[in-house]
Amino acid sequence: MQQERAAPAPSGRRVLVIDDYDAAREYMTRLLTAAGFVVFSQSSPIGATRMIVRERINVVVIDLHMPAIRGDKLVALFRQNPRFKNLGLVLVSGVAESELETLGRAVSADAIVPKRSLDSSLVTEVSKLASRS
Repeated sequence: MQQERAAPAPSGRRVLVIDDYDAAREYMTRLLTAAGFVVFSQSSPIGATRMIVRERINVVVIDLHMPAIRGDKLVALFRQNPRFKNLGLVLVSGVAESELETLGRAVSADAIVPKRSLDSSLVTEVSKLASRS
């Protein structure tokens, strides 16, 4: 499990990116770091709960297709845990936007971002969620 850490930032601007595809995870990390977020990243959802608690994560960006557990199932698990009621959850994927919207709505994700729209949407969506924490 790979973890990366950036320099300190104000409270409310702490993000965890979970994606098993290295290039996508690194790209999202760079986008968010450039926007002033403290970004942690993992190639697997295993250990995410521990990371969220330990690093006081405010927003989690989760890829839909991962080997250990699908991203929508992970979002559903976080939604069931009262400890994470204020955690912002963003589901990302390369699937059709309509499918991503349906999956995101079904598990109460706070936002969905198609991977083809990372440049135009990721920072905006994460910023909205970070500002409410």
